[in-house]
Amino acid sequence: MKAAYLLAGVLLYAAPLFSQQTATLPASADPTVLKGELKWFSLTENRTEVAKEMGLPVMAAPVGPELEAWQFQLGPTEEEGFSHQFVFSKATGTLVSVTRNYEPEREVDSFFPAAETKAYFYPNAAKPEYRVRVRRLSGARLLIAMGVSKPGESTGQILLIRETELIRFYPWLAAQLK
Repeated sequence: MKAAYLLAGVLLYAAPLFSQQTATLPASADPTVLKGELKWFSLTENRTEVAKEMGLPVMAAPVGPELEAWQFQLGPTEEEGFSHQFVFSKATGTLVSVTRNYEPEREVDSFFPAAETKAYFYPNAAKPEYRVRVRRLSGARLLIAMGVSKPGESTGQILLIRETELIRFYPWLAAQLK
């Protein structure tokens, strides 16, 4: 009898994982471009607003003493990977960043118009070990395509982040943007 209760508990605990992996993507899961303007998150949303748009995360965990991350497995993901990560400020409860992981990688040029996008390199352009494309958006937000530097390249990850928070995650990029 105890084994049946244990099995039922495990299945109830795991049910959100299975339902989230097979669920269709919410409309707000991916950025869109409308009349040349990127539409996604404003980074003023709180946990309740994100949960209303995306559902509940499969995992929530602290990211140091000041931040909390919510991770989602929506649509195709690697076995233990996450399709989305939302990072919130613990102090204000508002959204700091949104990361969208793509499996398989995809071209995201429609989010990065050439006139509004610049490539940056770590540690520098002369000896690039890593590259990103950055687009400045309204509301002091940055949209970043990871691992790419020019149109036509595919990426596995884009990041929407408040520019003021960039130094916590990518200090080299924050310094180059000054």
